[in-house]
Amino acid sequence: MCWLVALFLPWTSAGALSSASLLDAVELIRRGSVDAVVPSWAAVVLLVPCVAGIVLVGAVGFHGRTTNALRLLALGLGSLGALGIGWRLAGLDVTAVGPGAWVALGGVLVGTLAATSAFSALLRH
Repeated sequence: MCWLVALFLPWTSAGALSSASLLDAVELIRRGSVDAVVPSWAAVVLLVPCVAGIVLVGAVGFHGRTTNALRLLALGLGSLGALGIGWRLAGLDVTAVGPGAWVALGGVLVGTLAATSAFSALLRH
């Protein structure tokens, strides 16, 4: 859910995306407004955490090996996407990180804790 919310928030506290959401950036790329600076495929990359979040929310209530594999794949791709986007936009400067990146990082942490809890429950049984 965090990755869905993060799509609507600014990911940096200064610079290009400090007053625009990640969704605004996707729209700019899709329209070709920033072709000289950003390749068109970047729009898809920016949506990876959001799509992973949709898959995770959509898989709630379903059980089985296939669903668990899908959840793990979505968690991995969403986490890598969120961390990669955050790193690319803010680098290692914690003061440059905006609310969207913090919410996305929260999603990575919650997802990792949930996966760890589920895995440990499997080991106990």
